[in-house]
Amino acid sequence: MRRRSLHLWRTLARWTAISSGLSALLLFAAGTTQISSLRTYLVAFSIVLLVTMLAVDPQLARERANPGEEAIPSHLRFLAGGLFLLTLGSAAFFVGRTDFLAVPSLCRWFALTIFVASSSLQTWSMTANPFFSPVVRLQPERGHVLIDSGPYRFIRHPGYLAMFVSVPSSALAIGSWLALIPAAGFVTVILHRAGIEDRFLKSNLPGYAEYAQHVPSGLPLTRST
Repeated sequence: MRRRSLHLWRTLARWTAISSGLSALLLFAAGTTQISSLRTYLVAFSIVLLVTMLAVDPQLARERANPGEEAIPSHLRFLAGGLFLLTLGSAAFFVGRTDFLAVPSLCRWFALTIFVASSSLQTWSMTANPFFSPVVRLQPERGHVLIDSGPYRFIRHPGYLAMFVSVPSSALAIGSWLALIPAAGFVTVILHRAGIEDRFLKSNLPGYAEYAQHVPSGLPLTRST
């Protein structure tokens, strides 16, 4: 009971730090707090983040906070993170400081709906897969096995698909077409990282190669097997 309470308080503290930090960054980039689409996006992001953080298994939360050594070292994880922040920051900057190539209001609401839906897919993926690590590695210390339930019944990479959709939709939900440029960079990195992970799992995770023969990747520009 005490451990569960401690985990809850740590989760809430991390959520507060992430939400407040991102809000401060985007409002500073926009130079104003008066952009309704930006405020709405930040509320939606914070709610989705809180639901996800509360829903995931505590062991997975610890793995994601302090992942083990990556089997295939790369800087793609950090590059994706940087492009994510650049996408949101540039969207806030352009929508707050210029009207150039602004997204119409109705399109912003539609994009926000897509963002929430794709983020919900990512939450589902993380709750279905207790090995949803931020690094490419096997987790034998946690009994790593093939996951083919939840969204993994239909596609191999629902988490990557969610990110593929959510970041470009974030740019539009905030209100800037120009922010799709760094979003395209993020999408490219995600596709590359998914390919690396797919090849690694086929070679190292028992049952994954056979699973990949029957379940599509779910990502564009990638082969089904």
